[in-house]
Amino acid sequence: MPPFLSDPGQPVYLVLTAVVVATGVLAAKNQDRRSLVRFAVALGLLLTLFLLDRVGESPREEATRRVRAMVAAANARDAAGFTEHLADTFEYRGEGGPKTVTREQVRAGGFWGILKQYDVRTAAWDFARDDVTELGPDRVEIGFLAKGEADGKPFPLYLRTTFARQPDGRMKLVALASFDPVQRRNKPVTLPYFP
Repeated sequence: MPPFLSDPGQPVYLVLTAVVVATGVLAAKNQDRRSLVRFAVALGLLLTLFLLDRVGESPREEATRRVRAMVAAANARDAAGFTEHLADTFEYRGEGGPKTVTREQVRAGGFWGILKQYDVRTAAWDFARDDVTELGPDRVEIGFLAKGEADGKPFPLYLRTTFARQPDGRMKLVALASFDPVQRRNKPVTLPYFP
């Protein structure tokens, strides 16, 4: 399904809602069949768009859902739950430049012990539509803010993740880059203890 149907933006809803309100006012004022039909068509379009938005999941929505699931898995210290959203290999970019990381390296990584030892809590937010790059029908890059917090001390980051549809039909992370949250893409930062 095209993203403009499965993931319409707020402006589309605002325009359709304005059309529904306008045709509804005209139908109430004129009280004739023609005005009522216009109102019914506008309302039907708005409801159809709403249903398509709820039923279909766009690549952006799936990527955002998977990031949230990875955060929940990190907080639960569930390495298998975290890595199920990763491709077999993915590219990680930190301060030292790009490197290829395998799913197994992440699953067996030492940072799981660090998360547990220091009781680190993670969070991700600000999945803004403006920070999304559609790289094709089955590939999307999203940016968002994230943090790890231990002993009341936050470690904020700005992350860019690329998700691509895999042979099994699911979107999985194929690239991850971490940056300073203020300077964003201008200053790479390495995730501590990440393989």
